[in-house]
Amino acid sequence: MSPPGSATTPRSWVGSLEEAIARANALPYGLGANVYTHRLDNVLRCMEELQVGTVWINDPLTDNDAGPFGGMKMSGNARELGPEGLESFRETKHVHLDGRANRKPWWYPYGQER
Repeated sequence: MSPPGSATTPRSWVGSLEEAIARANALPYGLGANVYTHRLDNVLRCMEELQVGTVWINDPLTDNDAGPFGGMKMSGNARELGPEGLESFRETKHVHLDGRANRKPWWYPYGQER
């Protein structure tokens, strides 16, 4: 997790997984986190608890265009790539269509003939 424009983040050793998650989540940024572990329970916990847009597990900074990419907190909450990224280019519009363009007696001018 690094400030915008920063290429690297210092690596630090921690005493426990709880400390690592707490320290990471205390940062104002949350673009991504790298986690190195052989324990599946640690993997699942980091996936759930880290407040970042991407969690790389034992695989530093590999990207997949099919998956969404983006951050949390001050790193932003928008996504690019994947279905979530494509959704940001869409705008919903509600349309009613009656294929017959005839006068409706229940609508203005309320049945008055012209």
